[in-house]
Amino acid sequence: IIVQTQFTAAKVSSGKAQLDGEKSEALLTKFAISAGEKGYFDLKLTIPTAVGMYTDERYLKVHFFTDEAWAEYVAKASTCQQKIRYATKQSSVVFDYGKDNGEDVWIAKVRVDDLEGGADSIRFWYITLDDCSLEVSYHSKQDVPEMNFQYTIQNGDGIGGYTHLSADELGMTKLHLIQILISSLLLICIAFKFIKAMLSSQGQVHVALITVGFALTLDILSNLSEMIHSTWYNINGIGIYSFDCLASHFEAQCDALIALVLILVGSGWTLPTDVIVTGGDSNMSMLGTTSVIQKLVAGLRSPSLAIHQLFSGNPATILLFFVLISHAVLAQWGRTFDDDFDSYHALDHIAGKAVIVFRVALGLIFLIGAASVRNSGRCPRALYPFLMRFQFVGLSWFLSLPFVSMVSSLLPDYNKHLAMASGSAMVQACSLTSLVWLFCADASSSAYHRLTTVTKENDMNFADASTGGAGARMWKIGKTKIRLD
Repeated sequence: IIVQTQFTAAKVSSGKAQLDGEKSEALLTKFAISAGEKGYFDLKLTIPTAVGMYTDERYLKVHFFTDEAWAEYVAKASTCQQKIRYATKQSSVVFDYGKDNGEDVWIAKVRVDDLEGGADSIRFWYITLDDCSLEVSYHSKQDVPEMNFQYTIQNGDGIGGYTHLSADELGMTKLHLIQILISSLLLICIAFKFIKAMLSSQGQVHVALITVGFALTLDILSNLSEMIHSTWYNINGIGIYSFDCLASHFEAQCDALIALVLILVGSGWTLPTDVIVTGGDSNMSMLGTTSVIQKLVAGLRSPSLAIHQLFSGNPATILLFFVLISHAVLAQWGRTFDDDFDSYHALDHIAGKAVIVFRVALGLIFLIGAASVRNSGRCPRALYPFLMRFQFVGLSWFLSLPFVSMVSSLLPDYNKHLAMASGSAMVQACSLTSLVWLFCADASSSAYHRLTTVTKENDMNFADASTGGAGARMWKIGKTKIRLD
């Protein structure tokens, strides 16, 4: 079967479907109807006469399955005949000759006006186009040609009209607003700390502060982009694909920056050199690892120097760029499975599962780096409790996505999307809040804050970042010094 949704990003959708003996059914869409409401589904199928005609449409049907039947029976059935037994509704497809946009076509229309939500909860409807006769008798592609489809599906809006929004999307606008509010408040904290640092006698700002501020900005832009798309989606059932795409990529890069900051700080970045061991084998002896791992952790402790060694194959540099690029690739890959809404954290497809595996792998790197600092032999005992807490918080973030995915998978279909989105948003807000505290709190807040280079304003032993020289590497923008290590 070939199914390609091509032109829209909403529930006014079009594409192509071709049925054959191996796959005699095509899932056109799934859509949630609000509790106590009725929605409708309107489908148009066309076949250009130049391509051929559907010679035997007696068994060509559109079937409608409730979420309960789909999960319990249909998804487990192996044949078309077994699946259609559990359909709640069906409509026959009959082609007639006609014209579509001036072209001679065979055209069929199907409309169902009574897609009902549950009495007390929303209900998902799964809608398929199928021809079970193809399983038992051979038909050539000339007899069963590729069909163009275009459908509109709407949900009751509670006031006698319709909305293009699926019921599981109705609570997302409030969630996005809450995320924007939290990230905006955190960004104000970052801005205040940044201005205070620039106005200090040394005019020194650590790049970690800027990085977290950039992550917060990306989080705000992601939610704003998705709200713009959702607003237009509700109006015209199409939305604005570009904003939806931007939402996915902004969210992915925000995740990438959080992961990198956790890994870098966990490996000793922002700690002075007399707390961590740089060079030599002693700092990794407890891990029994290879020199590549040693070089990786050493590079993560000084990312500016690692980037300076980009062309010499420094593994830390490779990891930094790989994390950023991989998140962009995974975000775009996820969009090939569902273009309706930002699907980066939709984990029910292979791209989503790849995100989980990648997050867990990065968590392992985080653990290696954090263990190397704690067991280096140079780490003050007063720092141990903080490192243990930071390791717990960091590992919780890396494992949160698979955990939220597992929990949401246990819920009914109509609760999965909002649960996954809410869980991801809560984890993101907690992680960003933790990082803001990490880089904005004063020196008396913890043992880490008494040692970190982020809060030091009297270290004048600088080296230009472009030279890779000794000392605290920095960029200079006017009178402002941006510390990199």
